[in-house]
Amino acid sequence: MRTLILLSFLLSVFCHAQESLPPAPMGYSWQRLPAIKSVLLKPEGWFYKESKKGTTDGFFITKQDISKSGAFTTGLTLNCIREVPKKSGKVPSRYAQEMADAAASKYNLAERSSSEQGPFRAVRFRYVDAPAGKESITVNQVLIANDKTGTLFMAIFEAPTKTWDEAWKTGEVLLKKMLLDDEI
Repeated sequence: MRTLILLSFLLSVFCHAQESLPPAPMGYSWQRLPAIKSVLLKPEGWFYKESKKGTTDGFFITKQDISKSGAFTTGLTLNCIREVPKKSGKVPSRYAQEMADAAASKYNLAERSSSEQGPFRAVRFRYVDAPAGKESITVNQVLIANDKTGTLFMAIFEAPTKTWDEAWKTGEVLLKKMLLDDEI
């Protein structure tokens, strides 16, 4: 069942930036990511920010305005990391599995699954990060590898653990409706 859920939300392919988009769910709008020819949903009243460092494009859909505060507590980060084999010596799917293994060795994973669709291979995992003296956060990561292009998409939704159940109602929608270009 989890694999079917993962497949349903993970890998909708958006190959042409000019294609018309399906209607956004009520309370959401589409946020185009021209740098990677992809789109994400943005809840009404939430904020969007993007950044670029080297071969990594970062996109943020957050409940708090990180342009003002420099941080957020609830939101989605999508990193598009290009040229993974050149940087790591590994294909993106192997690199993603090793990242999930590293998370499993550091945290008690609440769940972990993997799937494949088209050129994409994905691994999904969830954990609670409870640093000493700080509020715990729940983190849901989906690492989407395209070995054909050498790209890894890292989708990370996080929220304070005390508000996770409510926040996840939004986070799950954001992850289910990502439209990623399979040629990036």
